[in-house]
Amino acid sequence: MDSPKEVTDRFLNPGEIFFGGAEFRVRTLLGSCVSIVLWHPTRHIGGMCHYLLPTPADIHSEKTHKYGQDAVTFFLTEIKKQKSKPNEFYAKIFGGSNMFLHEEREILKDSSTSHVGSRNIEFAKKILKENEFKIISEDIGGTLSRKIYFTVWDGEVWVEKK
Repeated sequence: MDSPKEVTDRFLNPGEIFFGGAEFRVRTLLGSCVSIVLWHPTRHIGGMCHYLLPTPADIHSEKTHKYGQDAVTFFLTEIKKQKSKPNEFYAKIFGGSNMFLHEEREILKDSSTSHVGSRNIEFAKKILKENEFKIISEDIGGTLSRKIYFTVWDGEVWVEKK
């Protein structure tokens, strides 16, 4: 599909999420956070999230899109509203860099050898497979930040690493 005559740009900050139609271009900047990009190849609808952690530490915490678990729940709700199914969507995973391992352990009071980025990546792969999304590509891990650009009209994602 060609780009629409009028494009609406949307920037996602950490903890934000988007789901919409072909007139949107969505972008974000990632470090250890992860973005899941979903796209329906025939309906030209899709979404992107920017989550900080896989799940909340407290099961009674407020629902927020800063957790991958809540972001995917939001996506599933939107997909149902569109009378679609997860297995009709292509999924792409981005981010999960290991940027601040020492500082991260101090902040999280965590002595684990896996860092937040790795946990975010593992979670994304697991929850997407559990919900039968088709994972078609990924650009994950490493030590660099990423700028992500997603055009909903054609499902393309560009990655710029710094």
